[in-house]
Amino acid sequence: MRLLALGCVALLTGACTSSTPAPAGVLLGLTSGRTLWIAWPNDTARLITETPHLVIPRDDGMWWAGVARRCTLGEGGGGWVEDTVFVFLEEAVFVAPPGEDAHVTLSGMPCDQAERGVLAARAEAPSTPSETEAADESPPSREELYCSNHTRRITYASPTTLSLEIRHIGTEFCSPASYATSGANRVRRLDSNERIMLRPLLDSAALAPLLARFNDSVGCGYVAEDPAAEVDSAWAIGRHEGRWVARLWVEGPNVCRGGQDTEGGPPLPASFTGDSTPPIAWTDVVRQLPNVFDAAVSPSGTHILARRSDSLMILPLKDGNIGAPLLTMHIGYDGELSMIRWATEKEAARWTRTLPTLQPPTVHIMPDTLAPPR
Repeated sequence: MRLLALGCVALLTGACTSSTPAPAGVLLGLTSGRTLWIAWPNDTARLITETPHLVIPRDDGMWWAGVARRCTLGEGGGGWVEDTVFVFLEEAVFVAPPGEDAHVTLSGMPCDQAERGVLAARAEAPSTPSETEAADESPPSREELYCSNHTRRITYASPTTLSLEIRHIGTEFCSPASYATSGANRVRRLDSNERIMLRPLLDSAALAPLLARFNDSVGCGYVAEDPAAEVDSAWAIGRHEGRWVARLWVEGPNVCRGGQDTEGGPPLPASFTGDSTPPIAWTDVVRQLPNVFDAAVSPSGTHILARRSDSLMILPLKDGNIGAPLLTMHIGYDGELSMIRWATEKEAARWTRTLPTLQPPTVHIMPDTLAPPR
């Protein structure tokens, strides 16, 4: 198995030549909604700047993509959970061209305000607990205040493409007997809502196991009348062992706690992702860098980006040997890589000047007047 890297210009041959210049930086996006600009003008690397949302370089400037959220208050509960007030979370994705504001439609209020409202409403509710119960009762955690979460996550961003995970999670705190997750995936154009189909990107051998996931009559999936259509509508782009791969969301019944993501998936073609095959195998990466679960090599083959559970590293690479880190930084546990853009020396100089002063778009949140009250 070979490791793939983003950014090679030799897409027709699927390989990069040794004449490809070494990068001078890398622009990284995380699924948690951050962009990191890391540069190395000499033998050391450093984080130049971090921005909220994703910053996506295109020929016409820097585009923005991100997720906005709002929360509402409503009644929830059931089973052995007493009916009470909960928070209901809603998210929406926005894309903004350079110099333009973003617009989304969402109902509700900032979620921290909704959380305070739930706590106040519960405190005012009539209750007659015994003295022992009152003494044993501890304040609810933040997660316990939520009944359902309608979330959006950007798993891949490029100058042409955006991949989204859409999930509806009914929490165990609101309905412990029947909580489950449902959802969908969507791969679309960055500058429009036009969907991108998976089947034209893969050959029949790669498609066969994906189609089989929608013919499962004994597991936790539903049997689909048209598996091919399900594949096109259920795929998202994600990372697996150093590659951009096609993941599927397979819907399932509540008895299985809802649907699930497939693990791994077929690699996407270089003609779609811009990846190339560098001179190091994934097994060699893991051998030299224990506990690494993702990595990407620069188009020149001179640098490698490695991801551990809560940190990432930039390291030199020569003749298949990985050198001492130029940079090691903690980035937390809540984000996979969603964008990898290796920068030329000219781009690195320009981005080091401009990215620290780049202002995110103003996100205008318009109320959804058609949403039913909770």
